[in-house]
Amino acid sequence: MIRRRSFGLIPYLGRPTMRIDLFDAQILAPLVRFLESNGVRSEAFLDRARIPGELIQGGGWITKKQAYDFTFDVVQRSRRADAVYAAYSQFELRHLGPIEAAMWRCKTVKEALETCALLGNAAYEGNEYFLRSDGDTTWFCYREPQSASLGQMFIPDMTLTVYHRLVCALVDDDWRPSQLLLCGELSERHRGIETFRDCQVRVHPHDTALGFPTGFLSRRLPAFKVSEHGAWISAPADCAPVFDSLYRLVASRFTYRLLPTLNHVARIVGVSPATLKRALWAEGTTYQGLLDRLRFDTACEMLAIPQMKLDEIAHELGYFGTNNFVRSFRRMTGLTPGNYRRKILSG
Repeated sequence: MIRRRSFGLIPYLGRPTMRIDLFDAQILAPLVRFLESNGVRSEAFLDRARIPGELIQGGGWITKKQAYDFTFDVVQRSRRADAVYAAYSQFELRHLGPIEAAMWRCKTVKEALETCALLGNAAYEGNEYFLRSDGDTTWFCYREPQSASLGQMFIPDMTLTVYHRLVCALVDDDWRPSQLLLCGELSERHRGIETFRDCQVRVHPHDTALGFPTGFLSRRLPAFKVSEHGAWISAPADCAPVFDSLYRLVASRFTYRLLPTLNHVARIVGVSPATLKRALWAEGTTYQGLLDRLRFDTACEMLAIPQMKLDEIAHELGYFGTNNFVRSFRRMTGLTPGNYRRKILSG
């Protein structure tokens, strides 16, 4: 029997001490393209938001605040109120990452949009996406609580344009919407975009939404070649909220040879190191315990690949020599890496 170390974790039963909402960074690709198509290098914008550029193409987790701060920065520095609408008029389904593949496995438009909404709730945490039918009109809705970033005011622009591009891709590329709902207060930013210029707009107390004919829902999906996507990085099952978010955040953007310090992660999340330390402690663990769990989970995955040598695994995980890796792994499992590999490959 393989004995696994607990990493200082205890079952999490209470309320979270804080919340860290994550976003799949690929959704920001149209904003990066918008900058570069206007002769502006995107690197400085990404650096100010502490977003690694490679995550925009390959996918990975960033915080919602990073995504919203980046969006606000683009609008302010471009001096175009309609910058987000303009950027996302070039949105492609591949910018949804793994959601795209799940949608194209569906049979009807209704099933695809419901799948998109369901997975969107997981990929863009803290936001709520759903369909609401009202007779001949169905509303693709978006709702979210108050955010700490000024960039939130432009997220409805992003969402409405993405919704339009989704319906076009699933139904008719030339379709144009005629009805919008805007949450809270009326904005005229959409008037600068041909697609939305003539839309009837109403203010709604809770939702931002795009209306389309209910008859679209029963249509069969067209044939489509799906882009290649990697799966989202997930945390181990039954993790407490803060541990879960930090695990995914660190695993998706850092190599194990250069794992970040607590201070570095706190800057990314936008809280003090002391606050982050207290949040992890309240969940029964520490930041070092989180890093140990990351290395351990990855070591187990690598050991399941017969072609990977122990010295290669040790190097990838940032250990100073194979012997250090062997000792560390044995403390966690009660087995040497070699014995663990033989056990899982034989079973």
